[in-house]
Amino acid sequence: MVTNLTEGKVNSVLWKFTLPMFISVVFQQFYNMADSAIAGKFAGEALAAVGASYPVTMIFMAIAVGSNVGCSVVISRYFGGGWMRKMKTAVSTTILASLVLSIFLTGIGLVVSGPLLHVMNTPANIFDQGKLYLNIYIAGLVFLFLYNVATGVFT
Repeated sequence: MVTNLTEGKVNSVLWKFTLPMFISVVFQQFYNMADSAIAGKFAGEALAAVGASYPVTMIFMAIAVGSNVGCSVVISRYFGGGWMRKMKTAVSTTILASLVLSIFLTGIGLVVSGPLLHVMNTPANIFDQGKLYLNIYIAGLVFLFLYNVATGVFT
């Protein structure tokens, strides 16, 4: 089912547009809260390790969210113009490009995670745990990117 957000009352259209984005942000925050709760329950140093790797994870998150916004602009333009064939091409190109980009960033991220933590002066007592957490996070970049791009497509 396709919902046309270019027609109808402005208030209801805005709610239809805003609500899925709001729910997405809420789920992202639940993920962050669960991450902190689980790490804090098992070891205090583990929570510090998660915090130490936070700036690096936010760089990857910013790229993923930027991909989300970029693809939604292009797809929305084609959808609004009634160019369904171009829209379908944009969707498939976006998914393929985000898949390739996420695999590339995963490779780069796994190689530079240790040096990045050194540059950020991560304390020695949490360095190994921080690197482990960061590598696990980076290994899941494909899913992070596909989730964000799918959100952009549906938005």
